[in-house]
Amino acid sequence: MIAQVSDQLERLRELHPLVRAEAAAAEAGRRLTDPVVRALVDAGATRLLAPARYGGAELDLPDWVRALEELAHADGSTGWCAMTTSATSTIAWFLAEDAAEEVFGDPASVAAGTPAPLGRSVPVDGGHAVTGRWSWGSATPHCDWIVGGAIVDARPRIMLFDARDVTIHDTWHAAGLRATGSHDFEVTGAFVPTRRQVWPPGGEPVLAGPIPAFPYFGYLALGVAAVTLGIAGRAVQEIEALAVAKTPQYAADRLAEQTGAQLDIATAEARLSAARAFLHDELRHCWEAARGGREVTTLRRARLRLACSHAAGEAAEVTRLAFTTGGGSSVFDTSALQRCLRDAHVAGQHAMVSRKLFEAYAKVRLDVPTDTARL
Repeated sequence: MIAQVSDQLERLRELHPLVRAEAAAAEAGRRLTDPVVRALVDAGATRLLAPARYGGAELDLPDWVRALEELAHADGSTGWCAMTTSATSTIAWFLAEDAAEEVFGDPASVAAGTPAPLGRSVPVDGGHAVTGRWSWGSATPHCDWIVGGAIVDARPRIMLFDARDVTIHDTWHAAGLRATGSHDFEVTGAFVPTRRQVWPPGGEPVLAGPIPAFPYFGYLALGVAAVTLGIAGRAVQEIEALAVAKTPQYAADRLAEQTGAQLDIATAEARLSAARAFLHDELRHCWEAARGGREVTTLRRARLRLACSHAAGEAAEVTRLAFTTGGGSSVFDTSALQRCLRDAHVAGQHAMVSRKLFEAYAKVRLDVPTDTARL
């Protein structure tokens, strides 16, 4: 198993030159380029958490976080699309065999979308007709199947739509993560058979394993946090390289020889490393519980979400510090620092890593009543 994980991670690392070469074109087009999408699919990046029987890598979650961080280090939007597609692939654990084969049987098929239950459903023979519109549809332009949440009998469900039934609206004009294609999408009376309706947070998996046993909202938050850490890591790398090469205007010494820059770079590395260590420590505890068939306690889930939100916040601050330290060199489109700054701040706006999770953790820790259903 260790060798298989190592091989999977190496396949993803081999994508870095292509991802970096295509990043500018992807940002301009507001979606990943076709060569990058094909490479991600071929490398298994869109199925990192799916069952092996449906072409998935079944990565342990600590390895998944590392894989996403490395991809986001190459390019934030690419890491984000790998995150949302591989997270969506966990649905395969909960689908009946015929539905799982239908959606994930083709190793080249890609699924992503928005599970928020914003759609309206009407019962019809064999399933439901669904109408609704969702935002934040990251990677949906590349998908064969698109998920959208809806209410069925007063309960939330994730609906798996055939992409041919979905209209994607060109709405993604954003400050960062521009190449994620996170457009609005819409269905009108789309038929979804009962077999393609699931709700993982409260459902029993068809296939057993630690991935479906892990708190559903926890790994969504982990994915977002991992991407932000990868982006911040790239920013630190970029400012280190710039500091060695640059002598600022009107200065006699290189940036690397100036005390202020030295302190800023060291501070950025320390904050990033501390945030990463906190995240992986909490993840280790939760993952060991899931692998051992034990329930992840409410306090552990709250601490994991705290670590995810803290990581996203620190990543945004680290990229800001790196950008500022770079001075005027940071502001040009040719500098990766400006993209890191924008990407990290946009990723950190995601609800899964909201500052509200600090409040949720404190309430759990202090035994103050609070809703813990989405921890």
